[in-house]
Amino acid sequence: MLTDFGDFSLAGFENADIDEQEVKDADFLRVELPTSADTEILMQQKGFFFADRTLKVSISLGKCPLDLDRCIRLPIMETTDYKEDILRIAQEAFVYDRRFHVAPLCSKKIASAVLKAYVADLEDVLVALFKDKPVGFLALKKASEEALFVHLAAVDEKYRMAGAALALYAFACKLAKEKGYKKLEGRISSQNMAVMNLYAAFGAVFSEPKDVFIKEIGHDA
Repeated sequence: MLTDFGDFSLAGFENADIDEQEVKDADFLRVELPTSADTEILMQQKGFFFADRTLKVSISLGKCPLDLDRCIRLPIMETTDYKEDILRIAQEAFVYDRRFHVAPLCSKKIASAVLKAYVADLEDVLVALFKDKPVGFLALKKASEEALFVHLAAVDEKYRMAGAALALYAFACKLAKEKGYKKLEGRISSQNMAVMNLYAAFGAVFSEPKDVFIKEIGHDA
């Protein structure tokens, strides 16, 4: 899918379903493929930069070992407000996140433009409050008839020890369960040990590794 950000454009693909016209019009390419040593070598030969390895995460809501109510120690609200706070928290949290850093060499300006568009598209978002101040958020999307997907989530670093992340994920699990879903799913970077440990606390299963490759191209490509 080709997305125009004004000063640059990004073409994103999964499973090598690459549209040549979109490649021609893009400044940056982001391709996500199932993990394979052979694929990594092939993509590097094509001029791509290996950027990240991600994992599918799945929490079985019927087998979650935590007492969800006890984990929700901060007020959580579902709202369309606080977009500026959400963007600020996201910008501080996603310093090297390859969903937004689409250039081989990380560029704060480019990542900021991608992230702003990402946040602008969010609808209802779960927001954690500390003394009425937004300190974290979690956005959900429907993945299937059985699962909700954590589309984007981040917590202000100063409030992580206060349990904001645990509260948000517990609230998301409880909400998904109340709506009749059986799973809460996500996809995370294998480098993000803090989030991996958080998911593990909920009894999550990790599977389906994928590798992210990025490339900068000229307009004459």
